[in-house]
Amino acid sequence: MNDILFGNNNNGTLNRLAKRSLKSHKNTIAILAIMLATLLFTSLFTIAVSLQASMQDSNMRTSGTFAHAGIKHITLEEYDEVRTNSHIEAAGHSILIGSAIGNYFNKTPTEVRWADKNYAEWTFNYPDEGKLPETENEIATSRIVLTSMGVSAEIGTQIELTYVIDTDTITNTFTLCGIWEGDPVAYRQTILLSKPYTEKVAPAVHGTSDGTVNASTGYIDCVMMFPSAYNIVEQAETVTESYGLEERLCINGAYSTAEINLSAILSVLVGVLVIFLAGYLLIYNVFYISIAQDIRFYGMLKTLGTTSRQIRKIVYKKAFRLSLIGIPIGLALGWPVGRLLLPAIINILTENMRVVTTANPLIFLVAVVFSLITIFISCRKPAKMAAKVSPMEALRYVEQSASKKKRKKSGHISTFMLSKENLERNKKKVAIVTLSFALSIVLLNSVYTYVTSFDFDKFVVDFSLTDFTVSDASIINNNSPFNTADVSKEFYEQAATLDGMENIGNVYLQTSNQPLDNFALGKMKELAGQSEAVANEYGNYLLRKEHGTNIYGMDEWSAEFLQVIEGDLNKEQWESGNGIYVTPMRMVGDGTFSLYHPGDTLTISCADGVKKTYNVLAVVLVPRALATPLSLDLGLDFVLPSTEFLSVVNSTDYLPMRTIFDVDESNMTSTENWLKNYTTNVDSSLDYYSKVTLRQTFQSMIDMYHLIGGALCAILALIGILNFINSMTTSILSRQKELAMMQSVGMTGRQVKQMLIFEGIGYSLLGLLCSLVFSVVASVTIVRAMGAELSYFTWNFTLLPVILCIIPFIAITGLIPLICYKNMARKTIIERLGITE
Repeated sequence: MNDILFGNNNNGTLNRLAKRSLKSHKNTIAILAIMLATLLFTSLFTIAVSLQASMQDSNMRTSGTFAHAGIKHITLEEYDEVRTNSHIEAAGHSILIGSAIGNYFNKTPTEVRWADKNYAEWTFNYPDEGKLPETENEIATSRIVLTSMGVSAEIGTQIELTYVIDTDTITNTFTLCGIWEGDPVAYRQTILLSKPYTEKVAPAVHGTSDGTVNASTGYIDCVMMFPSAYNIVEQAETVTESYGLEERLCINGAYSTAEINLSAILSVLVGVLVIFLAGYLLIYNVFYISIAQDIRFYGMLKTLGTTSRQIRKIVYKKAFRLSLIGIPIGLALGWPVGRLLLPAIINILTENMRVVTTANPLIFLVAVVFSLITIFISCRKPAKMAAKVSPMEALRYVEQSASKKKRKKSGHISTFMLSKENLERNKKKVAIVTLSFALSIVLLNSVYTYVTSFDFDKFVVDFSLTDFTVSDASIINNNSPFNTADVSKEFYEQAATLDGMENIGNVYLQTSNQPLDNFALGKMKELAGQSEAVANEYGNYLLRKEHGTNIYGMDEWSAEFLQVIEGDLNKEQWESGNGIYVTPMRMVGDGTFSLYHPGDTLTISCADGVKKTYNVLAVVLVPRALATPLSLDLGLDFVLPSTEFLSVVNSTDYLPMRTIFDVDESNMTSTENWLKNYTTNVDSSLDYYSKVTLRQTFQSMIDMYHLIGGALCAILALIGILNFINSMTTSILSRQKELAMMQSVGMTGRQVKQMLIFEGIGYSLLGLLCSLVFSVVASVTIVRAMGAELSYFTWNFTLLPVILCIIPFIAITGLIPLICYKNMARKTIIERLGITE
């Protein structure tokens, strides 16, 4: 719709007016504001998208494949049917031969397979040097495996390999024909042998599989790629349901990281909202002040017949033209900033995640869109203000207090009172600058509160309750099959004599089937009436009359870490061999149902066939740091003292699953070095956790929050300071004539400076007051709620960052007005009195 009755084309005129307004020096801060907002958006989206890509890459490497899905343990005929399914774009397969054995593979578990080209490529096992095995005696593997074996990574090297299949242990010598890098994060390394050799030792299984056989040699693992990565689960289930193979389907979880999840959305939204608010406060203030300064110009345009709509167009066109300068600079700087921060974030998160940086055009497109939205929302109210002003109001416009109440004037006028009056002239501008200051301080306080609430003792509880925990490498690294009896007596004896040793203890474990007598079955029947979950299990155990269980043996010190749910430990009765501790049925329902209670009795079948009866003393939980990685059947476990345990297993030579110990602070580093040497050079089957390395991991996580939070706080603080500089500079410039008149009637330069300094300090004090209030609210609500999701979070209320910001903020807000005054004072009072608008 045109602005006047018969219409005219006034866009050229409006464009010229907007273009000429860009020549003002006042636009520098506006461009800087737009650039900063765009930089923040670009760096945030660069980090978010690149981190997502890095996590997806890491998950693919951990799972060992970038194929969409796989089917395990099928026969050759079943694979031939699956690979021809119309829903599959391509497929590959491998025949499992067995597992490599020997000291080389204690900490590098390795499978022995044959694989076709697709399977090798999609599982990161395709040679980058040499080729896949073809002739009978050829072998291909990763540099990680070759290093573990102490073999030269050169094509043609002879390798002696010992591996186990379902029925035998085989040793052969092979010629290295292919090498690839390998990945330390993969749950298994791989050795590939040739098809002719595989047909001799592990021919492919034919017929139909039912998924219940215990054998693995000769069975086929299939990997599949679908037309797209969208909705992989539904595509894969459509394929497997056709052949009854749903239970053996494996979906590549790495692709789920590419899907949108609630926590990812919330994290990005919080970042976007903070940036939007900071950008809004800065850009709005810049345009508001700019329009307030040019209000007479807009009034003159109104006098000449310019409509409100045309004035709004001028403001928006000016904003758009400034965006054409600020946004490209922000994009150009934002991507490198995000790219520089990303490696630091990833290195702090984990040592083994590769940095995958993406220059996805979507990053820049979204950053531009969000920047433009921020800019035009920020300009909306200033544009309305310019459009609504009447010519007469514009000509006599002076900043004044919004309050129309009459004030009583005192006889004495001080610089403090004048500064207070100046702050009250435009409360909206003061509010914006105050909020800009407060935003950075509130964020700083929230990050500090969040990070200082991380509890190291809670963080390590899943890994090590003591200074050091030693166990078989399969348990420490969570690689099945688990060896739960591997800490030698020689290790224990040497460890016990270490300097600074304070406490040392063992944790033993044996898995066995134990009887469920009529008393236990009666208790289960009672529980079945209370819980559907127990009722679902009752029929099975009524028929079996036994259950698989983990029987723990613990030294006195190790048992101190048990968590009592019911009863008490009664150490004297327990250590005498008459008492026993039990756990709840952790694998049934929510894991809180207890089959036995203090005062009950239970019978254990010992390894020599003798049955022993014990009094139940307490229901306990075995901490994860001391427990076995596997739970059996009901999840009902027993805990005995070590001496009683050894009599139950009928062996005094039975080895512990874990050895735990504490040393004094002065010997932590030397003990760490001794353990590292022992588990590398003396007994490579062992591995360990230590609070030294766990503390480094914990500190790295804290450093990540400091890095990201600190960078964001610094930028927000810069925005707040820019807002203040812009406000004070424009305020002083617009009041040059007023200040000159005050000096002409007797006000000294020192008094003017005092008034301006008080005015600046007023901004900082209001900002700090808002920061105190908002920091308390944010800490009690947002920070506390975010931390509640972490098992190692203990909320600690603090306002220390706010308090520490008091002196710097007062200094900055006091110094900037002084600098502005000095620049203004270069002109004489006469010159300033002669200034006309």
